[in-house]
Amino acid sequence: MKKHLLPTLLLLCGITLFAQNPSKVSIKGLVQDTLGVEQPFATIMLLNPKDSALLNFTRGDEKGTFEFKNVKNQAYLFKISFVGFIPFQQNIEPSANAINDLGALKMKPITKELMEVVIRTAKAPLSIRGDTIEYNASSFKVPPGSTVEDLLRRLPGIEVDADGNIKAQGKDVKKVYVDGKTFFSDDPKAATKNLDAQTISKVQVFNEKSEQSKLTGIDDGKKDKAMNLELKEEYKKGAFGKITAAIGTEERWASRGNYNRFNKKEQFSVIGFANNINQTGVNWEDYGEFKGQNTFNGNDNGDFGFNSGGNFMYFSSNNEPFFNNFDGRGFTKNYGGGANYNFDNKKKKFNLSYTYNQTALDLDQFSLRQSFLQNKSFFNRDTTDRIEFRNNHSINARYEWEIDSTNRLIAKLNTRLSGNTNEAGFSQGFKNDLNTSANTRYLNTQNNNEQDAHNLTSSLIFRHLFKKKGRSFAASVGYNDNASDGTENLNTLNQFFQATTFTEQIRQLNIRDNATKQKKSSLLYTDAISKKWFSETFFNYSNTDNTINRQVKDLLKNSERIDNLSVFYDNGVLYNRLGTSIRYSHDGKNMTFGVAAQQIQLKGSYAIDRDMPFLTSPLNRKYNNLLPYFASNVEFKNNMYLSANYSYGIREPRFNDLQPIPNVNNPAFRTEGNPDLTPERFHNIGFNINYWNPASFGNLGINLSTELFDNQIVYNQIIEELPNIGIRTITKPENVVGGYRHNGYLWSSFPIIKTKLTLSANGGVNFSNAPSFINLVKNETQSLGFNLGAGLTYVANDKLILGVRANANNTDVSYSIQKNQDQKIRNNSLDGNIKWNFIDKFFFESNYTYNAYKNDRFAFDQKIPIWNASVRRLLLKDNRVELRLAAFDILNKRANIVQTGTQNFVTQSTAETLMRYFMLSMTYNVKGHESKLKKNNNMW
Repeated sequence: MKKHLLPTLLLLCGITLFAQNPSKVSIKGLVQDTLGVEQPFATIMLLNPKDSALLNFTRGDEKGTFEFKNVKNQAYLFKISFVGFIPFQQNIEPSANAINDLGALKMKPITKELMEVVIRTAKAPLSIRGDTIEYNASSFKVPPGSTVEDLLRRLPGIEVDADGNIKAQGKDVKKVYVDGKTFFSDDPKAATKNLDAQTISKVQVFNEKSEQSKLTGIDDGKKDKAMNLELKEEYKKGAFGKITAAIGTEERWASRGNYNRFNKKEQFSVIGFANNINQTGVNWEDYGEFKGQNTFNGNDNGDFGFNSGGNFMYFSSNNEPFFNNFDGRGFTKNYGGGANYNFDNKKKKFNLSYTYNQTALDLDQFSLRQSFLQNKSFFNRDTTDRIEFRNNHSINARYEWEIDSTNRLIAKLNTRLSGNTNEAGFSQGFKNDLNTSANTRYLNTQNNNEQDAHNLTSSLIFRHLFKKKGRSFAASVGYNDNASDGTENLNTLNQFFQATTFTEQIRQLNIRDNATKQKKSSLLYTDAISKKWFSETFFNYSNTDNTINRQVKDLLKNSERIDNLSVFYDNGVLYNRLGTSIRYSHDGKNMTFGVAAQQIQLKGSYAIDRDMPFLTSPLNRKYNNLLPYFASNVEFKNNMYLSANYSYGIREPRFNDLQPIPNVNNPAFRTEGNPDLTPERFHNIGFNINYWNPASFGNLGINLSTELFDNQIVYNQIIEELPNIGIRTITKPENVVGGYRHNGYLWSSFPIIKTKLTLSANGGVNFSNAPSFINLVKNETQSLGFNLGAGLTYVANDKLILGVRANANNTDVSYSIQKNQDQKIRNNSLDGNIKWNFIDKFFFESNYTYNAYKNDRFAFDQKIPIWNASVRRLLLKDNRVELRLAAFDILNKRANIVQTGTQNFVTQSTAETLMRYFMLSMTYNVKGHESKLKKNNNMW
């Protein structure tokens, strides 16, 4: 008995000690004011006592109570933040009990005498005020030299994917402001990829009202997620920027730089770039960096009414000078630069900018296309080589004047000059499905293009608010002008192999001269019927005139004009829409019922050349429509949002589709216009639900949408096999009845370990039916696509962050015309990344992506692993210099692959692009990176 007594006593002591100090505890309490009144929805945080780093957080309920369940039993700095009260904080020691009840915690209201105390204690890591979440950037530690994107990855409730797209509370962040101004455009990545994290004081995420709500002062329930990056005081006055130069293997090089100087009223920015590593300088990052608060103010174009102007024909220049839509195919050499000036004294805002860029593209691409008929199919094997040069000059100006508290005027002018030269070689081989040489044909084309263009867009908007709340008036006028002229020198050699060899040669000179002019105007009047009900009446007008002059000459016949290919086409669209709606808006509930009477008048005439007789009677058609509209947005008190909408749409034919003259630049593919086209008619239905838990920052969202066509424009085909020519496809736009598109999407994100480990997941499905006619036989192409994705983000500590994500994208395409040609297209990927501060001022970054492409019908199965890695080192006392050694595509496997299936054909294409190379770069920061070592020894 005695020999068992000592171990038993030791065991009992251990059990007693364990009972006194459990490893996990629950911490709860009640938030009150000094009078004992409960304060609901306060933000409660557990911080690290050593460095005030955020360890856990929650939110009180409507009765002021809160509870942290199963947290580590350790010392905490406990903090409460609530609007109108001095932040409350106290130290919590490890608890001897499983439940640590802090009881009633009294918060003191802010008074004038206590303001200094508030300033000293208000720096909480985060606070929630209504629909706004505010993060104190200094509480979330990132290595010196990190971008805002790196900072955002550490903020609870915010997700940043591999491409830099941002979600907050499960919703896409549509805009990023800097100090409340649209300094870096509407694209969030522009700011987050270019600004240094050290420049940011606070990050605020909030729901932003629609532009029309801002204009009228009436809440319509439509809100997008927006983010504001508040700069530190030392960056609001003075200059900052950086310059980078890099040299690499495979003759790769790059340089870029920017410089910004601010004060309270003015902002001046310059930028420059040059490289041959496919950074075209025409991406959102560079574009926003130039244009500052003027970037993409597309919402002030003055198109009033529901659907943000709905079917109102809006003419704009989509080819902005810094946005050439480079898609990763081929190799580019790029140069550009510009300057931007902003003036802002609250009452008056002015912006003026000039930009220039040029891109030289060298592209080689191989494509395989299989087309299906009723009882057979044929293949096109295409090889393309293209050398292209693009350049753009742009001058943009915007002026906003707040005349007084009730009147505002906005004037906007953008103009652009651009040039393009293109030398393209194209070879195409045709074979039937038996792969015999009897129906083999080879087409070789050399096409040289030159084109110059100019574009001007302008608008003037006036808004007046009456004394009566809810009553307002707005008017807008605009003038837009776009013109281009160019030449196309076409040399085609068509060889058809049968019993004997037949060769056909086409040499054409196409001279193009196009112009579009548009005048437009809108009116808007709103009034309050009661405190909850409002009326809205609007009118939209536009008159667009489009002229196309294409003269085709036969270079084999002394430049003789080819009459049946030449055309002068004058097309006009007169648009009028008068609409009204009733809106209910109260306590987070918004419903709109509206209807609009719309008239579209299409006019057109064509001749062989300008000032020649019309070939047919002029086109003159009017389309009158009554368009219903419904929208509902409900915000529940438990942070659930629900919206539903319905609208009926009318979409007029495109100018090019109405031209009756064929285009035969490629003899194998002939396109013809159709002046008898009528507008498309379709129903739009949408439903969305979103739930956000502010206590955990978890979210769940569901989105459903459908588009049902009463009448749509499709591209029917006549595929014929001609003697001595081979297979020729004639494509012509025509109206058909039916067709639909259904889409569903679900996403969720929630922390597994708060501030440490977050799981995000998404899934989607889309189903469409596209009818068309192939050789006068109806073919219904059905496409079923689904995707699944899941990712984990792990913030191990201040120095290490890890991420992994898997995505599966599958598309099944079926054809009623020939079921045995149905396609199963698979595009899957696995991605992992790491950011690691491994020694003092040394940082390692790497990402690995494994892409898998598969299509059994083509016997195509391609695996492409892409591995990039870099090591960087900060130098000098203030970390002003950064050296980086980077390796791109270490495994030398990169390729650009696209798989698509549509109508009666499926295509798979592969293009060469940049593969393995190494680069050494040096970056000089104008202000240097703030040294955290001096301020906090626990950080680095």
